[in-house]
Amino acid sequence: MPSGNQSPAKRPVNQNPNRKKRRRRGPVIRFRFGVLIFIWLFSLLICFGHYMYDRNFNPDKDVFVKKAPKAETSQTVPETSQPAAPAESKAEPVSQAPAESKAAEESSGVVIPTKINPVPESAPQAPAYLTKCAFLGDLTMHKFGEAGLLGSMNVYASEKIDLNNYDTEYVIMGDGTTIRILSAMNGAKCPIYLMFGTESLATGRKADQVADKFSALVNALKSRAPATNIYILSIPPVTAAAEKLKPAVLNSEIDKYNSRLLEIANEANVYFVDTNTALRSDKGQLDPKYAEEDGIHLNTAAGSILFDYILKHVPA
Repeated sequence: MPSGNQSPAKRPVNQNPNRKKRRRRGPVIRFRFGVLIFIWLFSLLICFGHYMYDRNFNPDKDVFVKKAPKAETSQTVPETSQPAAPAESKAEPVSQAPAESKAAEESSGVVIPTKINPVPESAPQAPAYLTKCAFLGDLTMHKFGEAGLLGSMNVYASEKIDLNNYDTEYVIMGDGTTIRILSAMNGAKCPIYLMFGTESLATGRKADQVADKFSALVNALKSRAPATNIYILSIPPVTAAAEKLKPAVLNSEIDKYNSRLLEIANEANVYFVDTNTALRSDKGQLDPKYAEEDGIHLNTAAGSILFDYILKHVPA
C-alpha cells in the first residue's frame, strides 16, 4: 500500500505508431534579398535606357528639368529714371539695308514681306511692351535683368552663356527653374530680342568668327519659333580705356561685327535694331559714365537708354 507522500503513478499515454509528427510550415513567400537587388538593377537599367533614348533622339529635350514658364508675363518692369540721351553721334551708323523690295520669301505658301533694316524710328511703345518679350543674351543682358530693367521672367541669359555654349548651358529663371534657351523658345510667339557677341569679342575672337556663331543661333531660333518676330540688337561700343586692355576690345572690331549682324538679319529676314548708335559718342566710343569699371559692360543708366531706344524702334 503506497504511503501518503507518494503520488499515484502516471498512466502511460497511448501513442499511435502510425501518427506522423507534423512539420512546422514556413512562410508561403520567402524574402530573398537577391531578388530585391535584381528588381532595383532592372529598374535602373530601364531608366538609363529611357534617358539615353531621349538624349539621342530628342537632343533638344530637357530631361529631368522642369520647363520654365513662357516669356509672356504680366510682371511689370520697375520704374527707372531715364537719363538724358547722349549727343547725336557724328559717326557713320551701320549701313542701311535696301528699301523694302517686291521680292518676298515664300514659306508654306505664305508670302513673307522683306523686312526693312535697321528698323526705323516709330511711335514709342509703352514700357509694358518689354514684359511681353523674351531677351536672350550673354553677361550684358544678364546684368540688365539683375538691375531690374527687365522682368526676371523675360531674361534668358547668365554669366556663363555665350555664342559657344548657348545650346548646352542652362539659365536660371526668376521662379528658380532651369532651362536651355533653345528649349525655352520652342513654339514661342512673343518677340525675341538677341544681344550676343560682347563676351566673345572680349576673349580676342575675330568679328567674322563670332558672327558665324550668331548666324547659327538665328537659324536655330527661326526653326523653333517660326511664328514670332526675331530682333537682332547691335552690341554697344566700349570706352577708350577698354580698347587698351589685353586682349583689347576694339570699337573698330565691334563696328565690323555689327555690320555682319545687319547682313545676317537681311539674309534671315529678321529685324535688326541698331542700339549701338544710341550709346555711341562723337568719337565712336562709349562714354565712361555709361560703363562699368571694366569699360565694356553697360551700367543701369546705359541700359535705360538702350531700352528706351528699343521702345522707339518697334515696327507697326
